[in-house]
Amino acid sequence: MELAYPPNSQSALSSLNPSISIRSSAAVRSLTLALGVTGLLLFGMSQLIATDLEAPPTEAPPKVAPIHMPDVKPTVYQQKTLQKPQELPPPAAPASVEPVVGPGTIPLDISPPITTRTGVNTAIISADPLPIYKPAPRYPRRAMARGIEGYVVVEFTISKSGSVKNPRVVGGFDVTGVPTGVFDRSALNAVARFKYRPTMVDGKPIEKHGVRNRISYKLAE
Repeated sequence: MELAYPPNSQSALSSLNPSISIRSSAAVRSLTLALGVTGLLLFGMSQLIATDLEAPPTEAPPKVAPIHMPDVKPTVYQQKTLQKPQELPPPAAPASVEPVVGPGTIPLDISPPITTRTGVNTAIISADPLPIYKPAPRYPRRAMARGIEGYVVVEFTISKSGSVKNPRVVGGFDVTGVPTGVFDRSALNAVARFKYRPTMVDGKPIEKHGVRNRISYKLAE
């Protein structure tokens, strides 16, 4: 018994055949690729299992010679403490100079008037020089700062007017008798200002040579 198909059904079947063949060929290729990949994976796993893998040999660590450290002593720096500066001594109190001048003895020779037949002569007077003005010397600063005391012997000439000429230092000494020149200039300046009544001989003034004077220097206590 033959089946009768309408004319349109056969044309539809003919149009479906090419699409079905294309799909089947694509599926075959995909299946073949999958099978190939799976086979490769299985082959690789079998090779890994068959290979006897061993861990790499471990090498012994190199021997290190012992290190000898030298004995190091620590260096200690000691800081020096600063000392306080010494306090300066208080300034010396101003000294009062007590000049000691030997007045000496002044002999007066008064001759009594002589009576003659013609009348009475005037008195003839002879006298040594007499000090009128003696200023105190200035205490040298260097001697005052060092606390030095002493004296100076000065020799000079008294002129006819009573002033001092040619003063010179005979010697200067401290209180212990040691020679020193710290007072020389002060003594000469003081002696240069002395004033005297001149030496009188027969009522006339004359120069007096070799007059000596001792000027002392003493600090006030």
